[in-house]
Amino acid sequence: MLFSQKTRDGFGSDVVALTVAHGKHRFAAKVGVYASDVTDTFTTGDRPVHFRMINVGRDSYTQGTWANIPEGKKWLHRRDSDGFLWSQNLVDALNPKFLQLISSGAEKTSAMDRYDGVPAIRYDGSVKVGSLGSRQAGIYYGPKDGRSVGGRIKWKLWLGPDSLPRRFQAEIVSDPYGPEREVDIVRMNVLYKGWGTPVHIAAPPKNLVAEDD
Repeated sequence: MLFSQKTRDGFGSDVVALTVAHGKHRFAAKVGVYASDVTDTFTTGDRPVHFRMINVGRDSYTQGTWANIPEGKKWLHRRDSDGFLWSQNLVDALNPKFLQLISSGAEKTSAMDRYDGVPAIRYDGSVKVGSLGSRQAGIYYGPKDGRSVGGRIKWKLWLGPDSLPRRFQAEIVSDPYGPEREVDIVRMNVLYKGWGTPVHIAAPPKNLVAEDD
């Protein structure tokens, strides 16, 4: 499955950062997203930062303009890095647990669009969560934990005739950290396509990989 995504992060109506990403995911039975290859560009002001990440199982391989990679190598390797790995608490229409969370408040609309060459029915909703945060793998949510603030996720989801997601939009509004703080607003728009198309994702050649200690 292929995807493209734009994420805007800002306070109020002011855009602070823009991330444009694209890539592909490979699924495994009873696991969900097992492997992924994602390239993104993060821009704040006029300084873009480029980043690429390949995950295969529990192994993550990364490269980017900020990375300190040894001469002769092109990738850094980490194993079991929570910040990089796909997990089942991400705000994403590919996450079954997130779909379960939002399903009770979903409202089917009369809107009918076409994405990935098929008709898609739109569902809207909103859900309150106890905590919100972000890492390289994406925006994550969870119950109240005392360390991070919660907020509300307003979402729109377009499903094809096979009930697979074709588009997902979310406005993630975090609660203020204090009375003097503005709310943090993240807006994301994701397109999914190529369902059923074989996807091959492999780890980089070992001779190009250095360990990220």
